[in-house]
Amino acid sequence: MFLRIATIRRAGARYRYLQLCDAIRVNGRPRDRVLYSFGNLDKLAPATLAALSDSFARLAGTQPARPASLTTERVWEYGGVAVALHLWDVFGLTERLQRLWAGHLRRFDPVPYLQLMVANRLVNPRSKLGVWAWAERVGVPAAAEATELHCYYRALDALLAVKRPLEEELWLASRDLFNLELDLVFYDLTSTYFEGVGPGDAAYGYSRDHRPDLRQVVLALACDQHGFPIAHEVLPGNRADATTVREIVDGLRQRFTIRRCVFVADSGMVSQANLAALDEAGYGYVVAVKRQHLPGMAELLARPLEAYTPTGHGLRILVGDADAQGRRLVCCHSAVRADEQRQIREARVGRAQAALTRLRETVAAGHLKAPEKIIARAAQHLAAAKATRYFTYSAAPGAFQFQPRQDLLDRLRADDGKYFLLANAPQLRPDEIVDAYYTLQEVERAFRELKDFLRLRPVYHWADRRVHAHIFVCVLAYLLEKALATRLRDARLGFSAREALDQLSTLHLVENRLGNTTVRTISRPSPQVQAILKAVDMPVPPAVLPEDADRLATLT
Repeated sequence: MFLRIATIRRAGARYRYLQLCDAIRVNGRPRDRVLYSFGNLDKLAPATLAALSDSFARLAGTQPARPASLTTERVWEYGGVAVALHLWDVFGLTERLQRLWAGHLRRFDPVPYLQLMVANRLVNPRSKLGVWAWAERVGVPAAAEATELHCYYRALDALLAVKRPLEEELWLASRDLFNLELDLVFYDLTSTYFEGVGPGDAAYGYSRDHRPDLRQVVLALACDQHGFPIAHEVLPGNRADATTVREIVDGLRQRFTIRRCVFVADSGMVSQANLAALDEAGYGYVVAVKRQHLPGMAELLARPLEAYTPTGHGLRILVGDADAQGRRLVCCHSAVRADEQRQIREARVGRAQAALTRLRETVAAGHLKAPEKIIARAAQHLAAAKATRYFTYSAAPGAFQFQPRQDLLDRLRADDGKYFLLANAPQLRPDEIVDAYYTLQEVERAFRELKDFLRLRPVYHWADRRVHAHIFVCVLAYLLEKALATRLRDARLGFSAREALDQLSTLHLVENRLGNTTVRTISRPSPQVQAILKAVDMPVPPAVLPEDADRLATLT
């Protein structure tokens, strides 16, 4: 018996039929006898043909080899976490922590838990309870080890115990890895608030989040001129800005081998005590100063704008003579800032003048007669317009007069866009003093990254030590993010760290089942992902994990 395909032409069309036949002889001549017709071959389902093939193979005793079915069992996040842990290894964090913990008995290894908490801040910020649940979806070895929820909290305690020496070692590592020199230290403060009572350090104070109704803690951060974190401190929420400088300066002098350093800070940090502390520490400084009666300030303001020298950042500058302490005042003029200040003031004056004119008409109409009520109404209008100092006014029974303080407005117009920097760093040229102050924005960017990208808040801890450790985890995540951004910039890829992590989110670890064998593979990286991996000196992961490659070879 055999199978054959019979072709029949009918009405100009061609039809093919699958037939089961055997060979016979009729009158001595060979003929094919049709035993069974399976029907039109073009209408037979592939499954029917496969079943026929298997049936004939069983009859012949030769079962054909069928390919095993491939199914996807699980998919894990991989790309962003793997790069974060690679950068963790670049800084040698595991070895540093193990060495700093030497001599302390522990019933578990805190490293995998800290690795996941820091990596999570970069790729998908969550609470510690959220990290514990998220770890089940992450395809890195640390996730298989960090399985106990309570150990995440105990790992925070272990991290905080080595904060100071670890910061010192990480700064030295950053300096060596990225060829940094510590000539400038940029210092600024931010705050983070708590819903509810908060930890013991939480207190009401000046809120940079515009939530004075909630308790907060203050975070002081010192960075180098490239934005790499040097040290940080968590302070009570009611600490005034100017009272924090001496504490940070003393800490930098004692902990870091800083011989020649320029301290850069904003005007909120300036006080005579702070400047004296910087002088005592031997540090130069570049600080913004508010309008006050410093020697030489009035003379610089009186000079015409033509006397100023153009420099970078769209500024013109005028430098005063050094005083007895070697300090120089630099008066900076920004045309953009001048235009903004002028427009804001003119809008306030306009609103106030319109309100006072209406008040004068109301008084003239006899609707308001008592002088004390007229004065109170005028003060109310000026306060609402934020223009109290721009006008003089007087009232008498049934009369109200006002006029703008033209001498003050003319003086303010001449001073628009001007602000002062005070520097006692003779090694810096005037344009370098301005550059140093503008670089202070790196610290402000660090705070934005901590609050927005790394989600410093909300803080789910209520013990001081846990809050401090949580902030340290965020600072470590910022260190890794800064390292990633630096590598991307050096490779000229044009990606921010955030954009790179978004690209890396396309890389997954996949568990496949091929027959009875499980094989783990890594999804194919896009050209952008390959470029990011190259920038951080991380090899492109193999398509199949090495430990699964042998099992796969037996199937092929």
